[in-house]
Amino acid sequence: MFEVEVTSIEPFRNLVKALAAVVDEGCFNVDESHISLLTMDPSHVAMVDFELPMEFFDEYRCDGEPRIFIKIDEFLKFLDRVERDERVKISLDEERARLVIQCIRQGHSRRFTMPILEPLDEEIPQPKILFKSSARILTQSLRRAIRDADLVSEHVKIEVADDMLKMSAVGDMGSFFGEWERGADELLELSVEEDSGALFTLSYLRDIINSAGVSTEVATLELTTDMPIRMDFELPQGKLVYYLAPVIGA
Repeated sequence: MFEVEVTSIEPFRNLVKALAAVVDEGCFNVDESHISLLTMDPSHVAMVDFELPMEFFDEYRCDGEPRIFIKIDEFLKFLDRVERDERVKISLDEERARLVIQCIRQGHSRRFTMPILEPLDEEIPQPKILFKSSARILTQSLRRAIRDADLVSEHVKIEVADDMLKMSAVGDMGSFFGEWERGADELLELSVEEDSGALFTLSYLRDIINSAGVSTEVATLELTTDMPIRMDFELPQGKLVYYLAPVIGA
């Protein structure tokens, strides 16, 4: 048995949008204390590591450890139908292999169901990367830099070097260079064991930062040269972490 209730849909819907920005489907692991998801996009370029504790929800009931494998973009379509004055009850109908989404307001309710897919047997391992540098920065500053880079190129280089966080993009339309010195108002922390940098696909970064940035004001970027970047978006409750593979040879 699994059932949760949410009185205010917007925070939960925004988090599901942040997942749908990268992955099409995923298997949520559920137990008595939390919901978690570790999955990759179809091209295996991006990974999301997501977790919500039971305290996030207004009500949370779970017996056992069900695995709920769904199409996340389809789930989001149902959540988009929820009005702000409705509370939402989401439950698992194991017998019919359905997820039930019920929208409730005073004297009226609506109910949707969507199919549960057969969980895949494969386990996705946590990346094991020794990061050499990190930067904790305001998400609004990241969004602005990504939009700047998007004017001129399809790729952006992210570096921690010379005691600064740097982002740059070069293309046929021109170039963009952004730098945050240690101590800058928007750069909250900077740690440098070794200068690090890599080139990344802007479309992935744009989707991740635009969607995840709605739920958080601060993100931590972790880098090692020509290795996947780790982006940890700080949530009031839970975890929202992305890994994005670099572009090699562009």
